[in-house]
Amino acid sequence: MRFRRFATATSVGAVICVCLALLLLRAEALFPGPPPAIFQGNPQQQLLEGRLAGQPIQVSLLYQARGYRPLWFVQTGFTADGRQALALLASVDKDGLSPARYAAPQPPDARAPDAVKADFDIALTNVLLRYASDMRWGAFRPEQLFDDAEMERDVDDMGAGLSRAADSGNASTWLRSLTPPLREYVQLRDALARYRAIAAGGDWPAVALASSPENMRRLAARLQLEGYLTDASPASVAAGLRAFQADNATPATGHLNERTVALLNIPAATRAEVIAVNMERLRWMPHNPGAQYILVNVPDASLALMESGQAILVSKVVVGAPNKTTPILSTRAVSITINPSWHVPASIVRREIRPKGGGYMAAKNMYVRDGQVIQRPGPGNALGRAKFEMPNGFNVYLHDTPTKKAFLASDRALSHGCVRVQQIKPLVGHVLGLSDEEVQRLIDRGRTEGRRLAAPIPVYIQYWTAIPREDGHVLFRTDVYGRDLRMIREMFPQSGLVFASLNR
Repeated sequence: MRFRRFATATSVGAVICVCLALLLLRAEALFPGPPPAIFQGNPQQQLLEGRLAGQPIQVSLLYQARGYRPLWFVQTGFTADGRQALALLASVDKDGLSPARYAAPQPPDARAPDAVKADFDIALTNVLLRYASDMRWGAFRPEQLFDDAEMERDVDDMGAGLSRAADSGNASTWLRSLTPPLREYVQLRDALARYRAIAAGGDWPAVALASSPENMRRLAARLQLEGYLTDASPASVAAGLRAFQADNATPATGHLNERTVALLNIPAATRAEVIAVNMERLRWMPHNPGAQYILVNVPDASLALMESGQAILVSKVVVGAPNKTTPILSTRAVSITINPSWHVPASIVRREIRPKGGGYMAAKNMYVRDGQVIQRPGPGNALGRAKFEMPNGFNVYLHDTPTKKAFLASDRALSHGCVRVQQIKPLVGHVLGLSDEEVQRLIDRGRTEGRRLAAPIPVYIQYWTAIPREDGHVLFRTDVYGRDLRMIREMFPQSGLVFASLNR
């Protein structure tokens, strides 16, 4: 009897123990405790927190936000994701970036002290954040390089993004996603590899201004290396030379001249560096430029109205002269003024108008009000018949011009800094939703009239001297303001190349 009572009690106790165990397991699932420490020999927070002294604030905040847990170590050691991230850093030269900027220490042995692992974790995080920032926004900010640059920067929390990606084991995938989502960027990266391979192979043959058989052979070999030649027949060489000249913005005659020879003899390594600095400038662009935006490329003296990634309107433009540069700029067009007045900048009044006297001002339909020289609207107004209002710190804008002859010139760096648009009326009509006839009727009224846009349109005035084509060829444009030279010196200080040839 006693045994039965004891057995019953024992059974009940066992059931209770099992139930309690199940409840504890469920409680742990619902309310998990702190994760096990990765660094077993030291208090984890104290170890990492103490070794963050002197690190960039972004790095310290990243570890603080994650409770001082390491990013690249688990109980079994250095993560596979961390190894992939290290491999990515080893290939940054493919994006025209300097490997020295992203040097990371070798991962420690599994038996290394906790302090060594902590230092490596912090060091790798630091380098990867630098890489992430450089890929997202550029290794050099335009405002640091040029005093006529004003590019809006996307907002993105790189620290939080890297932390989340590391926790999910997708850091390397996330880092690759920061590459500019532009077709042109991928094409330039491919071109960079090609031109570097040519340079590594001893460069292309030097071409002279001569018609000798030997020089023609060298010309054919030179054109073939850049993909302009199908065979070495005289007709093919002439056709290849015309294509080369067209891609380098020089008259496509099919004959050698001094400028063509100078362009042919620019070293492949220099071309590669020009491609690399253009990739950097592409990194300055926002990842989402807008469903509709206006893009001006100053060295190409061209404008494109982009919609859903496609150019639906293309126009020649006139840009600033070498001593009156058109800035690198991101802004928004908010309205259009039909039949604008021109409030002449004081610098132009001082240098170009006052020396010509009052008779010149009268002939140009100008008057003075409150010390400001103003040109009345009309067919001779310097702004033409339409002007895009786009607030910016340089007071530049897109506008029409009464001087249409300038659009016929091959060198269209002629303005005071603003952008004169050849196809201004179709551009105005498209963004306002008006026909050409309706735009012309507005102009014919002769009144100054402002038309606000339904939504601001992003405007990007950029400086791209290497423009990839779908067929793989790269169109090179003159470095009219010397921006390539400045950036090559910053990005490749050991280059040692003769830069003067870029503008010949």
